[in-house]
Amino acid sequence: MKTLFDRISEIRVLRNEPLSKYTSFHIGGNADYVIKVYSQQALKNVLRIIRKQHMKYFVIGAGTNILVHNSGFRGVVIKLVGSFKDMHKRGDYFYCGSGLLLDAFLEKAHRRGYGGAEFLAGIPGTVGGGIKGNAGAFGYSLADVIENITIMTENGQERNLDRQKVGFHYRGSRIKNGSIIIGAQFKLLKRKKSDIRAAIERNVKRRWRRQPTGYSAGSFFKNPPGYSAGRLIEECGLKGLRIGDAEVSRKHGNFIVNRGHATASDVLRLARKIKKIVREKTGIRLKEEVKILK
Repeated sequence: MKTLFDRISEIRVLRNEPLSKYTSFHIGGNADYVIKVYSQQALKNVLRIIRKQHMKYFVIGAGTNILVHNSGFRGVVIKLVGSFKDMHKRGDYFYCGSGLLLDAFLEKAHRRGYGGAEFLAGIPGTVGGGIKGNAGAFGYSLADVIENITIMTENGQERNLDRQKVGFHYRGSRIKNGSIIIGAQFKLLKRKKSDIRAAIERNVKRRWRRQPTGYSAGSFFKNPPGYSAGRLIEECGLKGLRIGDAEVSRKHGNFIVNRGHATASDVLRLARKIKKIVREKTGIRLKEEVKILK
């Protein structure tokens, strides 16, 4: 079947594609288009068609911090692959494409004897998604190791932004919706490979001791200033609370788990109930960390 994008090379177009295949929640309806893009020129060409047709678009990484609505997404979901998964070393700096997985970034740096970002170990997601949400753990975040990023605007123009202009904050940044992160430059430190490996393994174990298995989007709520969202939820007695097949994890209160057949509506209803009970019992308002796509 012909599509609007047939004349563009270095892409793969999927129509009426189930987005549940692309998220760690395994939840969600179909997108009009999922387009896998293999090069920057191809991305410019895709954006040109999107702009001309006045279509909505969204960039998906590893799908680990997103909940797709049951009705899906009426527009184009872009997935950056190919050259967007490359990494290049320049002195003590590493330029990574935004489609590179965070764990792959750590492993590639480790093989060259560079560390400093081991706090990312075990965080599922891509460089681009991690930057957008300023991913981090154990008191550190990507903002601590990034020098600058490269974005492509909705008009297909490339721009370099230094760390200050990115506007990093807790689990977020000031990168405008519509701008696509295409890569970033990191400053890492020369270290003994054995020390880097030990730190990576230690942090992975710390994460998996605390986090549940199963289908989820990771931490569902942001930590309010001075509080742990998970602890607040647990102190309100909400572990195991369930609507449909969506359940508050019995291992960690800030995880909503899909027990197999949960819908986005189940998750959203459960999230609203959690927020209501925590607000009534503690006076604290929880805010979602997970992006809701519809």
